[in-house]
Amino acid sequence: ADLLASGAGARGGAMSAVVFDDLETYVAQYGTHGAVQRLQFIIANTPSKSLKIEASRLALDMLKRTTNVKGYSEGYAALKELMEGGDAPPPHFDSVWVEATQKQANILKDLYEQDLHAAKSSQIKETIRNCHAQLTNLCVEQGDYAGALKYVSKSREYCTDALTVFSTCMTIIKLNALLQQYSSIQSFASKAQHTPVKDEAGQSKIFAAYGLFYMTSGKYKDAALSFAQVKQQDLGTAFNDVLCAQDVALYGVLCGLASLERNEIQTILLESSNFRECLDLVPQIREIAMDFCNFKYAACLSALERLKEALSLDVHLHEQVADLCAQIRSRGMVQYFAPFLSVSLRSMAEAFNTDVDGIQSEVAQLIGKRQLDAKIDSQKKILHVRHANQRRSTYQNALRVSQEFVDTTQALILRMNLLKHDFGVHGIARTKK
Repeated sequence: ADLLASGAGARGGAMSAVVFDDLETYVAQYGTHGAVQRLQFIIANTPSKSLKIEASRLALDMLKRTTNVKGYSEGYAALKELMEGGDAPPPHFDSVWVEATQKQANILKDLYEQDLHAAKSSQIKETIRNCHAQLTNLCVEQGDYAGALKYVSKSREYCTDALTVFSTCMTIIKLNALLQQYSSIQSFASKAQHTPVKDEAGQSKIFAAYGLFYMTSGKYKDAALSFAQVKQQDLGTAFNDVLCAQDVALYGVLCGLASLERNEIQTILLESSNFRECLDLVPQIREIAMDFCNFKYAACLSALERLKEALSLDVHLHEQVADLCAQIRSRGMVQYFAPFLSVSLRSMAEAFNTDVDGIQSEVAQLIGKRQLDAKIDSQKKILHVRHANQRRSTYQNALRVSQEFVDTTQALILRMNLLKHDFGVHGIARTKK
């Protein structure tokens, strides 16, 4: 939330350099692996050199909490290259930590693989599952999420009760999110949904997982309805490598504005006691939703435009940002026009913070996509409701009814003639020998 607030600041709404404290507060919402994922995405995608450096420093500190030696070494090399020719020297490379951590990780991997081999010999399912879990956790700490996914997927075969099935499904969801492989999330969310042991906290995590899948698939209405059912207190720390409550509010509102009717946004998002707890954590996003519902489209869309560049640095949201913003603007235009029989394009342009030619072009596209049933008087710059041609529809209906009558009558005459001439298929009586 603080990153977004900072990003919407100076230079006419362009994304400003995020200061260290703001970036640190932003990543503090997540678990270590989720924070590293988001920092690495910011480093790879931001045009700001100062932001790259700050994010790299933070990522190195985070990586030293894990055993991800490869990530630390690559991150340090990239940071050193960024800081070349600058006034400040690069931070110290902790070669002692790298060597000791790598050595310890190699020892543990050999030990865990021996344990797994012995467990398979014993054929005790729970022991085999625990050995797979040890190797999964080791790979996660090393940043090898693909390797961790391989081990945890194998452990599913050895789950002996519903609780371990649920836990395994949630681990697979977390790893797929860290790998940005969203297509697999739905199936494992469904498997977790059908386990009988889940509590309310587990249900909230399942809804959050469904929401993430639907959002990244472009199914914004399903995403909004899923996020709306997440309870802030139920997410806890177990899921914060994937999402935090601020993300739920941000994603839920953006998907809702792009897909729900105004009254649905009001009831499902703004007035929902569960979702409101998440929404109160990001007041900027709450204000955008309220402006949209109060027909303050210029304020809503201007605020959204200021956040657009910062939103593009969100690891899960970035591919949907342009589409979501376009759909929110289109839906706003449709809802703006809904109460009127005609409206001036000049007043509409003012409401949407653009010029008359621009709004005319956008409205023409909506009409072409059949999202707006209207016609444009380009000379007077007025948008009119397209009235149905009642005379034409009446004639068409009369022709349809008369044709149905003719078809039915012909079918009855044919049946009567067939019966009259005893023309049909008759059963052949069987004779006894």
